[in-house]
Amino acid sequence: MKLWKCLTVCASVFVLAACSANQKMDPETDNRPRVPERDPIIQIEAEKNAKLMEQTPAEMAESRQLPDITYKFDSIRPPDYSYAFLDKLVEVMTSYPNMKLIIEGNTDVVGDKDYNYWLGASRAAAMKSYLVSRGVLADRIRIHSYGADRPLTLDNSKEGRWTNRRVHFVLTTREWNSIY
Repeated sequence: MKLWKCLTVCASVFVLAACSANQKMDPETDNRPRVPERDPIIQIEAEKNAKLMEQTPAEMAESRQLPDITYKFDSIRPPDYSYAFLDKLVEVMTSYPNMKLIIEGNTDVVGDKDYNYWLGASRAAAMKSYLVSRGVLADRIRIHSYGADRPLTLDNSKEGRWTNRRVHFVLTTREWNSIY
């Protein structure tokens, strides 16, 4: 009798499992959370940066919104496309002597924490070095590395990691002592 009950329960479980596997979920009523195929922030950031790259130096100074510069994997050399932007940033810094600049280096999640902090700092330092070589006073620029601690996206695809490998710029008129 116990064997019969056990076989009946097992058969019922198999039948229910087979029935539930064949049911199609309606995308309109399926409320299960899904990971998007691609994080929309990747496209949003790319479009924002493209728009900000087109600003004039006067618009940069007024809006204080600057594009992020994204890097190739494991590179500290500023990408070729960044030099036109950096030259406009030199104009802003020389035309507005009260402006100060914070350069923040960021990386993707590949690599250990210490290396990523070094890489972020090296990227920011390379940007600062270029600006100083063009006449911006070094004491008006501060650099900081966040390594992989401030990702824009958690998407670990090639595009997501590329979005996170960036240098971010902050224009400010605040005194350094009030910031640091």
